Amino acid sequence: MRTTLVVAVSVIFAVNLSRMAFAGSIDSSGAPSSGSGMYTLQNLYDYLTNGAALTVQTSFQEPTSGPGSTMKTTRQIGDDIKSLFDLCATTTAENVESGKPFFCTVPGIWGVQTGTLSTLPRPTATPTLTPTPSPTPTPTWGAVQCVALGGKWGATQLASPDDYGCWFMSPQGRWNCNEVCSDKELQCKSGDWNDDASCSMCRQWYPTAECVIHSSGYMPEYYSGANRCHYRNASVSHDPVTSNGGGNEYELSVCVP
Repeated sequence: MRTTLVVAVSVIFAVNLSRMAFAGSIDSSGAPSSGSGMYTLQNLYDYLTNGAALTVQTSFQEPTSGPGSTMKTTRQIGDDIKSLFDLCATTTAENVESGKPFFCTVPGIWGVQTGTLSTLPRPTATPTLTPTPSPTPTPTWGAVQCVALGGKWGATQLASPDDYGCWFMSPQGRWNCNEVCSDKELQCKSGDWNDDASCSMCRQWYPTAECVIHSSGYMPEYYSGANRCHYRNASVSHDPVTSNGGGNEYELSVCVP
């Protein structure tokens, strides 16, 4: 009877042992001093959410505190990772350059995929851009340009903006305004310009000359026979093609480009 009982117990134990499910090796991955040989849940979470490197503990880690909540729950881990994957849920092979591998998070085609998007051929060399030359600005007519041509910049007795101009003194003899300006490759300025009652322009060439009004001259001048500067009588209009005449006059003219 006793023998029969022992045999029965042994059979029952053997049958139950054969039904056990194995989920992996129950052997230690190494000596306690070498660490667990596994990733921590925190390390896995950081890797999946921000790409932190996976690291295995290489030495035994003593507990630093008593049991407590030290890690996210599996629901938190799943929700956080899903929220990241959802950001890429519309990316398929048609959106990725042909031949480039990518991880697809679209349900039904989950996993590593290869892009199929056709792209334009890349240039083999950097194109050379030829800059468009800027046009050379035309210098504004003024005192600088006037002096460079040998003239003197001064008042014309005309209204603004023609109240200043470029003055030239002709050589001795019969010279009208057109001839004086043409000699400088310029044009005679239109209008009844004139020297002032102090002969300010004439005296820039002949500072010791007396200043008097010309009785009938068509343009201001220097008269060498008496060392005089003449300004034009306002009752006589300027005439660009008529000189004052005589042989001792040096005619003053206002010229423009």
